[in-house]
Amino acid sequence: SSLAYHFGVKLRFYPSSKQKKIIKLNYDAQRFVYNSYVGRNRSSYHAKRYLAVKQSHAMPFAFPAFNHYEKKLAEAVVAN
Repeated sequence: SSLAYHFGVKLRFYPSSKQKKIIKLNYDAQRFVYNSYVGRNRSSYHAKRYLAVKQSHAMPFAFPAFNHYEKKLAEAVVAN
């Protein structure tokens, strides 16, 4: 850094009950978006694996067997 010194400020705040509700609402929305993206990535991963296994007739032993959830999820993604 080009500055000779750095400083920071510590703050403590005491939100009102209305502000606490707003903070919780924003946090819950953030978690929902994060979890939905994780779910999309997971379904995409299973669909790619499912297609690879389905198309690979030479080496079926190279991929572990799918459980019921993985197979159902992959078929739903592939069908769309």
